[in-house]
Formats: sequence, C-alpha cells, structure tokens
Amino acid sequence: MNKIKLNPKQLLFLPYLIFVLLFVIVPIVFIVVLSFITPKDASINYDKFEMWKDQNFWNIFGRSFLMGILVSLTCLVISLPYVYILINVKNKSYKFLLLSLSVTPLFLFTLVKILALRGILTLIFDIPIDNIGYLYLGSTYLFLPFMIIPLYNILNSMPKNIINASQDLGYNKIITFIKIVIPYGLKAICSGIIVVFLLVVMSVAISNKLLDNSAGNQMIGNVINDLANPSNVFDMQKASSVVLITLIGCSIFYFTINAIPIIYRKIKGGIND
Repeated sequence: MNKIKLNPKQLLFLPYLIFVLLFVIVPIVFIVVLSFITPKDASINYDKFEMWKDQNFWNIFGRSFLMGILVSLTCLVISLPYVYILINVKNKSYKFLLLSLSVTPLFLFTLVKILALRGILTLIFDIPIDNIGYLYLGSTYLFLPFMIIPLYNILNSMPKNIINASQDLGYNKIITFIKIVIPYGLKAICSGIIVVFLLVVMSVAISNKLLDNSAGNQMIGNVINDLANPSNVFDMQKASSVVLITLIGCSIFYFTINAIPIIYRKIKGGIND
C-alpha cells in the first residue's frame, strides 16, 4: 500500500488551509444556509426572501456600488500621476517625506479622521452635511492611501531602462506614462480598484459619523450593521440575505476587474500578431 508523502513545503500550506476553512469557507456556508431557512418561530406569512424583494434595499445596493466605482476611479486618477511623480523624485529625503504623508493617515483611527474632516467641512461651508456629495468626498479622503500603496509598490520596482528606452524612441513623458507606465502597473491598478471598492461598499462609519442625516445616504455596510442582531433570529436571517447578495455582487465585480489584464494581453497580442 502506497503511503502519502507530504512535501515539507506542503506542510507549510496547512495552517493557511485550516485558517481559510474555519474563517472563510465555514462562515460563507453558514450565511448561505441561514439566508434560505425559515426561523422556527416564523409565522405562516413570513417571507424569507423579503430582502431580495425590498426595493429600498436595492436602491441602497445600487448607490453603494455606484459610489464604490466612482470613488475607486477618483482615487485612481489622483494616485497614478502622484505615484509617477513620486517614483521619479531623485531627492531621497523629499521622496521619503511625500511617501510618509501618503501612508501616515493609515496609522490614525478612522473615526478620528472622519470627525476631523467633519469639523473642517463644517468650518468651511457652515451648512448641514447631509448629501451624497459629502459621502463621496469622505470616502475618497479616507481610502486614497489604499490606492497609492499598491501602485507605488509596483511602479517603484519598474526598471528605469524601460522609461529611458521609451524616451529614446521619441515618446514624451505623457505618452510614456500612457503606453508604458499604465500597462506595466495594470495589475496594481486592478488590485487598488478592488480594495477601494470593497472598502467603500462595506463602510459604516462614514455615513453614520460624517453625515448629519445618515438614514437617507446609507451604504450596504450600514444595512448589515443595523440588521446584525444576534438576539433576533429574524434580523440575522435578513442580514445573511444582504451579505449573500453583496458577496454575489462583489464577486462579479472582482472577476470582471481581474479579467481586464487578461483581455488587455490578448488584445495586445492580437495587435502584435
């Protein structure tokens, strides 16, 4: 009888496998099951698909996804030229200062940053902070570093001879940035978009703490937070339905964004052929 021999490298993968099983797979299975079962004390008229039919929830869902896309693109438009300039700074002290200013906000509590932004906005505009524009501004302000960091990690490792070769071929800095830098950092761009998108969609504190009237500008994270009441099995069932819908939507977005580099390579390969 052949014995199964495990490679030492495979054993190193075992703790990760156990972690994924316990904290990713099992919770997802629990959420799926809870979404479709009917609680014991439910009445005959209880509708376990209530959240799937709730028009108000779908309005929040659409607002959250639209906000996530807009904030992600805004952060990308701001971060790309900023990182490109940053990696070309020759003065190391100045470069370190600029990078520190980008990363330092991550070490502050989210609530502190939100309250600080609220104070600044109140001081400048002196009007009620209760519309979706402030939600957009606050989300961009909070999650911008999560776009800068992956872009910097990839573009900073880009060989300088690629840019030099581009300039030798007659490309100016703008054309080099479009044709060389952006394709080189395409995977980092997709990663940054996904991270910022998920943070925006699932945010809770921005709507609750930044806006005067959070009820009219809720995100999916707020809905889950309001429904996640362990003492009420009906609320938990609704919260599980919301999480399941969100997982499906976010998975579609995730695979769509990750398909962009593959599609780009195929198009580029077809053009070269």
